[in-house]
Amino acid sequence: MRLLILGSKGFIGSHCYSLFKNNKQFEVFGADVVADYNDPDYTIIDASNADFKVLFATNKFDYCINCSGASSVPDSFFNPSRDYLLNVHHVVLLLNAIKELNPTCRFIQLSSAAVYGNPQVLPIKEEHQLAPISPYGFHKKQTEEICMMYNKLFDITTSVIRIFSAYGNGLKKQLFWDLYLKSKEVSGIQLFGTGNETRSFIHVMDIVNAIQAILNHPNKGFQVFNVAALSSLSIAEASQVFLAKLGYEGAIKFNGLVRAGDPLYWQADITKLVSLGYTQTISFDEGASNYAKWLSEKE
Repeated sequence: MRLLILGSKGFIGSHCYSLFKNNKQFEVFGADVVADYNDPDYTIIDASNADFKVLFATNKFDYCINCSGASSVPDSFFNPSRDYLLNVHHVVLLLNAIKELNPTCRFIQLSSAAVYGNPQVLPIKEEHQLAPISPYGFHKKQTEEICMMYNKLFDITTSVIRIFSAYGNGLKKQLFWDLYLKSKEVSGIQLFGTGNETRSFIHVMDIVNAIQAILNHPNKGFQVFNVAALSSLSIAEASQVFLAKLGYEGAIKFNGLVRAGDPLYWQADITKLVSLGYTQTISFDEGASNYAKWLSEKE
């Protein structure tokens, strides 16, 4: 099976590339905006003028996994046009290249739980009404609709995975990265919110396992999967566990303020993903320990 991984130098993409590259079941190719002249199976993409047709002009793939795009909710408020370019426009270009040059290639798009906004019912099923509360969430919703359109109108097989709160080795942003940096400050740690907000934290390797479950069950059509942990944790509880792994013994304060784009309560229903044979392999305690160790060793 021939795989093309877009964004293969990024957080999730690099883990996909590494794992699948070491699996004899797959022949893996990567592409990203970062220079790499040592990998013959890697293509550099011009970030300012992306030409995805070059990827399919000489190679034909069974799957294209799109791990590329912008991934910051705060940045999407600051620069929504850039977020649109990377998360919507580039997907149109990519799917159009597949339509013209490799129409049998199945497409997997990494989306986000941000499309749900503040859900009215927990746990969240894939059929829940989408109500994004950030430019990032709106753009991910548009991307999902584009994937559906290319399936309905052009018969391109497309799958969307809505990733909840990803973490793990290689991630240098979001909650745990913020905690890691603040744990070094003498002023102590203060976070937004109340601490009672909940998230379904999922380790990056379990995200890759979820993608492999989809690869192992090829479909013909359009499908959506939640990708998340089996249970949710409060921000306060997750923060305390992670800081303990770092050896931090100070207090955490929450300022009670809600940042624009931050949801309150998330808990995913992953029944649909589990039906493909997916099982969570890394508990939050183990994942937090590994991530804290990785961060400490990076100093």
